[in-house]
Amino acid sequence: MKTLTRSMVRHAHAIAREVGARVILLYADVVEEDQDLSDLIQDVDFRVILVSRRVGFRAPAGWDELCAVVRVPDIRMTRAGQIKIATLVASAERLVRVGDRILCLTGIDCSGTIDTIIVLDLGSELEMFADTAADPLPPDVTSAVFERLLTLASELGVEGREGRPVGTLFVLGDHERVLSHSHQLVINPFHGYPETERNVLDPSLEETVKEFSAIDGAFIIRGDGVILSAGRYLAPRTKLDQPLPQGLGTRHEAAAAITASTDAIAICISQSTGTISIFKHGRLITDIAKPRGGLSDGL
Repeated sequence: MKTLTRSMVRHAHAIAREVGARVILLYADVVEEDQDLSDLIQDVDFRVILVSRRVGFRAPAGWDELCAVVRVPDIRMTRAGQIKIATLVASAERLVRVGDRILCLTGIDCSGTIDTIIVLDLGSELEMFADTAADPLPPDVTSAVFERLLTLASELGVEGREGRPVGTLFVLGDHERVLSHSHQLVINPFHGYPETERNVLDPSLEETVKEFSAIDGAFIIRGDGVILSAGRYLAPRTKLDQPLPQGLGTRHEAAAAITASTDAIAICISQSTGTISIFKHGRLITDIAKPRGGLSDGL
């Protein structure tokens, strides 16, 4: 295990105690051996959320009571991207809540080294999250569906489709009201198929979703993951209370407006930058930037 990683983790315990943190969020994939990870958890001696990209990743034996596990998309991310996605997933799974102070340990993606400590106050850290990020999900949306869409959006943002950048929009939850505030731009490619064959939780649907991501309009997705339509034009009637940040286009405006008119959450991918923007209640919760290059990516 690298000396810097061990040193950062050892100091995290003292910092967490001093600042009154409720949990330490640790990017676990920098540690390859279970025994090394066990040693780090012992050094932390604090409630830990382990963050990993690995399918089937589990806390080391004997540490299940102290540790929870959050899985993030298996793509390159900036440090800030790692923290934002992990925190959103942890919030969706009710592992953290508004008012919690979280100490995050992360590093440059793929470097194998933890080199950064960030302390977040969930619900008031407006530089990285809006206050609604502490409770991101509409009442009818399951955390598994939200996490799956985050993964799909992250992959599309970084990889595009067949080498081309893709911009698309997923609207999740409160489907009846969303449908009443929208209409089809093109024939709905999911119409007529059994619900079991058009659920985003089915891995075999991934390529289909990515293929249709290139058509104009939004995906409308029920809270349990069933895709109701694609190629949907959003026509919400509610005006935004505050303007969007500069640089966001009509797709982002539609995403914000539909969440102002309904209880849905919207995940928007920018075609020009690959940035993922997440909206709720007409506001930008957070955005997750596409890494610019190699291991030198900053926050």
